[in-house]
Amino acid sequence: MRFGAVSYLNARPLIEGLSPLVLATPAELAERHARGEVDVALLPVAAGEAMGLPRVGRLGIAAEGPVKSVLLFLRRPVREVLTVALDPASRTSRALARILLEEALGLSPRYVDPPADAELLIGDAALVRQATDEPRLDLAEEWTRWTGLPFVFAAWYGDPRAEPALEAAYGRGRRQLARYAREAGLGLPADAMERYLRDRIRYRIGPREEEGLRRFVTLGRARGLL
Repeated sequence: MRFGAVSYLNARPLIEGLSPLVLATPAELAERHARGEVDVALLPVAAGEAMGLPRVGRLGIAAEGPVKSVLLFLRRPVREVLTVALDPASRTSRALARILLEEALGLSPRYVDPPADAELLIGDAALVRQATDEPRLDLAEEWTRWTGLPFVFAAWYGDPRAEPALEAAYGRGRRQLARYAREAGLGLPADAMERYLRDRIRYRIGPREEEGLRRFVTLGRARGLL
């Protein structure tokens, strides 16, 4: 069985001991799965659903309220935003940003390359930049405020026979959060990174997460984003 996962800190508890393992950005990982280079992958849910792949198990990366690693940085008040630069790394986060801006806030921005009035960053780069005092919207927080539901960013897709291995990996990884935080290499305090992994990220996709995922998929498909 060949495994693929996103190369961010928040994925580490899900992949402990998996081998062989490919690490890549979410967008690159979806491409590698499409080429048959991995059998099961921790994909952005927008990519996995758009590709029509089967979900494997009930593990993934979700949040309810602020997540701190999917952020829209603002150079002007959000109601005055006319242009938005979307991080190309994840189809899910791009779709989420558009749904929140257009549907929840009623805006009609143009999507451009940087520089722009607002810039979407995800993953470790967003974690580093959130340590500044720049104004920003936390997209998981905005989703929960708007829908009352958690948001699922990524889940395992592919060969269902991988589920026992994925559960075993998480069983090992959830006991290693302090080590992952120490080894993060992001120049941020280890205790803050451990709180991020322990308190901000949900790795088990339960009934409310499933409801949030269904809502996102419905909205994304209605807008042609999935």
